[in-house]
Amino acid sequence: MFLLSIIMRRLSLYIALVIVLVAGVQRASAQSLLLGADFATLFDNTEYSTMSYAGRSETLFSARLTPYLGVEWSQNSRLVFGADLVQDFGHDSKLVSDVNVLMYYNLSLPKVKVFAGIFPRGEMYGLRAPLFFDRGYRYYHNRIQGVMARYGATDRSFVEFAMDYTGMRSVDTRESFMIMMSGYMPIKWFYMGFDFLMGHYAKDYNPATADGVVDNLMATPFIRFDYSLAVGGGSAPISLGAEARYIVSLQRDRHAENVWRAPMGGEILVEAEWYGVSLRNRLYLGGNLLTHYDRYGADLYYGVPFYRTMEGIYDAIELSYNRSFCDNTLSVEAGISLDYDGVGWGTRQFILLGVNFGGKIPFKANK
Repeated sequence: MFLLSIIMRRLSLYIALVIVLVAGVQRASAQSLLLGADFATLFDNTEYSTMSYAGRSETLFSARLTPYLGVEWSQNSRLVFGADLVQDFGHDSKLVSDVNVLMYYNLSLPKVKVFAGIFPRGEMYGLRAPLFFDRGYRYYHNRIQGVMARYGATDRSFVEFAMDYTGMRSVDTRESFMIMMSGYMPIKWFYMGFDFLMGHYAKDYNPATADGVVDNLMATPFIRFDYSLAVGGGSAPISLGAEARYIVSLQRDRHAENVWRAPMGGEILVEAEWYGVSLRNRLYLGGNLLTHYDRYGADLYYGVPFYRTMEGIYDAIELSYNRSFCDNTLSVEAGISLDYDGVGWGTRQFILLGVNFGGKIPFKANK
């Protein structure tokens, strides 16, 4: 009952904010009313019992619905409000497992994008590697709370900056935030770029908690090659790709050690795709990049845990299918991966179904 009352209070607040937004449209020089919703269902099952650096085996099975309402004016400015409702299958909640808010401003020009507020993580182009964010993290933490700015017309040529404030200091919550930067530049068949993440995990106000601040900086310059091989008369080309990354990190736990550690390594990705079916292999060679994982785990590191291997190797072979249908309003991604952490093999099976639809309703303000 307590959880239900909290959810009902949140929903009542969100509904009130929607009413205020709609009422404000009538007084603004708005050109369009934005209406839409996103839906996603994730099944993510891991079997890691024979591995030493993978964490626990588990099954994630969940659905989320994110309806939104917004106002667009001057053809490039948007103010959007929405509710993000999540239901974990089998959860004993009376209504939904969790509900959160979306509310943000977006400036959208041909080569410039700016977001401020609480906005979808999918708006980011950079930090795509699983070193930074795992599939489960992207699903359950699908909102960025902060700001993002990007210059560039495509996801192959851009510079991007974002800050995500993930924890406000309180008695039960440690202060935490991320600063993220990415840059991609094409050169014929190749393109080069970098990803950078600075993680800050600090103190709370609980006197019983050991004080301390953890710094986590990771930079990954890379070069990538893409090529399309024509088959069957060129109507269905095979896409080939190869990517090489150098990974360098600086990490310090000011309370436990107060010593800077600098693990590093290299990663090679090769992949082939045809009609949405992809086969890829990701090979990492190097040191333990998640130095303080045993102490802080997923509170500090948001990517796959295999990068903490002490065996000098992590390898992942993945077979997947990823296609969009119905004018790109329906997407399906499914696959299986075999992972090796230098000690044993594990498997991961996943299905992600997404629906995205929305539109604009022209609106003429009253004068």
